[in-house]
Amino acid sequence: MNVEVRPSDASYAEQSRTAPLSLPPDKSIFHRLLIIGALTRSKLTIPITLIEDIPVDVYATILALQSLGVPIELSRSMIELEGVGMEGFHAPTHQINCSNSGTTARLFMGLLAGQSFSSRLTGDESLSKRPMKRLAEILNSGLGAKIETSEKGTLPVLIEGRELHGATVDLPVASAQMKSAVLLAGLYSKDVVRIREPLQSRDHSELMLMSFGADIEIEADHAIRITANGVVPLQNITYNIPGDISSAAFLIGAAILGRRNITLKNVGLNPTRIRFLEILKGSGLEVEISQVKEEWNEKKGTVEIFGAESHLSKPLAISAADIPLIIDEIPILAVLASFCPGQTEISRAKELRAKESDRLSALATNLRSFGAIVEEKEDGLTIFGDDTFIPHGGSIEHFGDHRIAMAFVIMALRARERVTISDASVVSISYPNFFRDLSLVVGKNRIHIA
Repeated sequence: MNVEVRPSDASYAEQSRTAPLSLPPDKSIFHRLLIIGALTRSKLTIPITLIEDIPVDVYATILALQSLGVPIELSRSMIELEGVGMEGFHAPTHQINCSNSGTTARLFMGLLAGQSFSSRLTGDESLSKRPMKRLAEILNSGLGAKIETSEKGTLPVLIEGRELHGATVDLPVASAQMKSAVLLAGLYSKDVVRIREPLQSRDHSELMLMSFGADIEIEADHAIRITANGVVPLQNITYNIPGDISSAAFLIGAAILGRRNITLKNVGLNPTRIRFLEILKGSGLEVEISQVKEEWNEKKGTVEIFGAESHLSKPLAISAADIPLIIDEIPILAVLASFCPGQTEISRAKELRAKESDRLSALATNLRSFGAIVEEKEDGLTIFGDDTFIPHGGSIEHFGDHRIAMAFVIMALRARERVTISDASVVSISYPNFFRDLSLVVGKNRIHIA
C-alpha cells in the first residue's frame, strides 16, 4: 500500500472540529492482558469494536499462547480466552514465532523461563536484529534461568525451563519490557523477587498483576516485590481495554499541525503514559481531560485537543527522566519540535537505536530530508525548531518502523508539496486504521491511498 499526503485545501481549513474519535486498543495492555489472563483459570472476555482494529503485534502473542495450549477464540466483536493456570501450559510442538513483536519475545522469555519444558523463540527479519542478550543475562544470573541467544545476542532464543530462585534484580535501564519479563518469571520463583530500575518506567504489568490478585508490592524508589503465589482465579473476567494513548499521539500531532480541535474518547490515562501531553502543554498546547474513571487499576477518559486555538510557542522541555515514559512518543515529539521556536534537546535516549529501526538515525534522516535542522548525537537529538518552518515535499523512508512512518506522515501535513510513503501498511503493527482516522482529522482530500 502506497499513500500520498497532499497539500492543504483552504476550503477544509474552515472546519476546525472533528467528530469524537475512538482509538485502537492499547497495545501494551493488550499483550499483558492475554498473557496474565492465561495464567489464571478464568474465562477472559475482551470486547473489541472491530477485529480490524487489533494491532498486528498482538496477533503474535495470541498465536504464541495458542501454541502453548491456551484456548483463544476471535469473533467480530470480542476475544475469548480460557486461562489454563500457572502449570497449565503445554510444551509447544514447534518454535514460537514472535513476528515483529519485541514485547511478545521479551515477555515470553520471562514466562517460559520457569516452565517444565523447553521452547524456542524466533521472529521476522526486523525483530531478529533486536537485542535479547541483556534480558537473557538478567534472567540467567538473577533468577537462575537457562536462556541462550544467538551469537549476536539476538533471536532465535532457546529457553530451557527450570525452577527459578528469588533475587534482587537491578535493571541496567528503565525498561517496561524487561521489568515485565522479570515479573512474569518471578511468579515461578521459589522465593521473593525484587526489581529495581534506575527510573520509573510504564507500570501496566504490575497494575494488572495486582488487580488479578498476585502477591505484589510497590516499595520505595520504585522497587517492586513479587512473591511466587501466582494469580487468583477470578471467575468470568470482562476487560475493556482503553484506547492506545501512544496511537493518540499521532492524531494529536495532526491536530496541532492541521490546526484542528479533536476529541478522543476512552483513552488510556495511566500516569506513566501521559507525560508527552504534559510536555506539549508546557509548550503552549491547550488540552482538557474529562470523564476520568478507573477500571482494573487503569485510568481512562476523554481527551480534548484545541489545536485550532493554541499552538506550540516554545521548545519542548524533555528531561532524561522523561525518556522511559515517552519512549514511543519520541518520533512524533521530534517532528513537532521542528515547528517549535528554539532548540529542543532529546538525550539519554540510546535505547531508541534498538527499536524496530535505529530510531535516532531514522528521525535525523527524515528530518533533514524534509528540510529541518537537526544534530544527531550518540544518545539523542538536538532539533532547531522554527514556527515558520515549511517542510519540503518528497518521500518518507520509514525503515520498516511503524512509528517513524506515522510521525513523518504527520510532518507531511505541513509540506508545500505532495509527500509519498511506500509500504505504508507497516503502520498496522500498532494502528491498523491510522489513515482512516487521520483523514477524519485533516480531511479525506489530504490522504490518498493507492
